[in-house]
Amino acid sequence: MIQMNISTVNAITSDVAVKIQEGLDNYQSGEFYIKLGTFTGSKILSGRGPNIPIKMSTVGNIETDLVSQFSHAGINQTVHRIYLNVSCNVTILTPFNSIEQNITNQVLLAEAVIVGDVPETYYNLNEITNDDLIEVME
Repeated sequence: MIQMNISTVNAITSDVAVKIQEGLDNYQSGEFYIKLGTFTGSKILSGRGPNIPIKMSTVGNIETDLVSQFSHAGINQTVHRIYLNVSCNVTILTPFNSIEQNITNQVLLAEAVIVGDVPETYYNLNEITNDDLIEVME
């Protein structure tokens, strides 16, 4: 039996979301510069002229999701992994438009190898067809 310490996992999950949200909140506004010729839409004038300051701010929300995964790791072994999926929808606001971006990441929180009893016999029947199965059984 596998048992997860759910209070610790919930604390980690909420701490990650809070830290990311604090990072977004601390980045109140930024300023970058675009050349005046870029606003004309002309390829010839693009990147030319004096710098025009543009202020931007970010708005975002964080979603976290806990994922438990079991996978085959040999004849008598199973690997159990617990992942934290973090999804952040960020909107960058500028005077001209807003840009939305979804950022996702998966973080491995825990991994365990579950070892079972070694079987007395083992048959790998994955690539055997029905015709070959009769020969194996004889």
